[in-house]
Amino acid sequence: MGTSDIQDLIAKYGSMVSYPTAAEITTVSVRTLKRLTANGDLPCYRIGRSKALRLMTSDVAKLIQRVA
Repeated sequence: MGTSDIQDLIAKYGSMVSYPTAAEITTVSVRTLKRLTANGDLPCYRIGRSKALRLMTSDVAKLIQRVA
């Protein structure tokens, strides 16, 4: 995924997304994304004192790899 593709995703979804939105972007389940976070493969962030966790859109986009 190129830089312009990542910029397009950030323009559409914002710089940080929730797990359900990240699942929509990557077409994998929320459970898989949480497993990646637990394994340390996908960083997540807590904003302020909120219990809600957010993912950086650029980190989510890096999960998508071109194979052909």
